[in-house]
Amino acid sequence: MPANLARRALLFSAGSACLVPWSAVAAADKLNISGARGSIDFAIGDSRVFRTTGGFKDWQGFLRVDEQDVPKSTVQVVVHTKSIQMLDTQQTAMMKDADFFDVEKFPEMTYQSTAVERTGETTLKVTGNVTLRGIARPMLLAVSVTDRKPDAPAGARYARFRAEGSIKRSEFGMTKFIDVVGDTVDLTIRAEAWR
Repeated sequence: MPANLARRALLFSAGSACLVPWSAVAAADKLNISGARGSIDFAIGDSRVFRTTGGFKDWQGFLRVDEQDVPKSTVQVVVHTKSIQMLDTQQTAMMKDADFFDVEKFPEMTYQSTAVERTGETTLKVTGNVTLRGIARPMLLAVSVTDRKPDAPAGARYARFRAEGSIKRSEFGMTKFIDVVGDTVDLTIRAEAWR
């Protein structure tokens, strides 16, 4: 290819890239998330009579964001189940025992994405598997992204994420009080992703 054509092609490609949303970050950019700058909260029960809330304080993970090819992006999170915290100490102790999270036998709960799909300019659909009490089940997360800073340097915040999903606790062997409380567990994850 003649040098002048090569230069034109390069300039055209660079200009086109500037028009692609979310394209300012290098492909497969790794972003860190954790309980230090985020939260994992949940509400148990689909009953109008009883619904209780809690959260996990100790967790870490990362997002590998491929801005050029979003479906290649991945999410991985490890939650330390002993860090569960309910509304009071009695509920917290109950959630840690063998009928529920069984934290001595299963100290970690994990989430690993299997597919990521962009659903809007600032929204994503993330499909993945939750492994809890040694049982893996699928969970879909609806994710929104705010305060993006594509040019953020290493050690700075890149964006804020909010993800919502739900699971059935009976699918993980947690059936105690299910007739009273209900089966559905709604999760809300808020995280600041840092380079």
